[in-house]
Amino acid sequence: MMGEKVGAVVVTTDEESFDVDAVIAHCRGRIADFKVPQYVSVRTDPLPRNPGGKILKKQLREETQWGGALR
Repeated sequence: MMGEKVGAVVVTTDEESFDVDAVIAHCRGRIADFKVPQYVSVRTDPLPRNPGGKILKKQLREETQWGGALR
């Protein structure tokens, strides 16, 4: 209600055969409802990282096309 909406970026080798609904079902069975992603973006490129190996979250947010909410 007061925070950000949850999104997940999934890196896979084959976007065509990836099942987003299976990921959501897996999350629903294991974590609290408010933590289940409302948006899922699938990509084949590796996540952007700095030289130390940390994910560059700002760059990832700018690069990602989220689409519509799943729930």
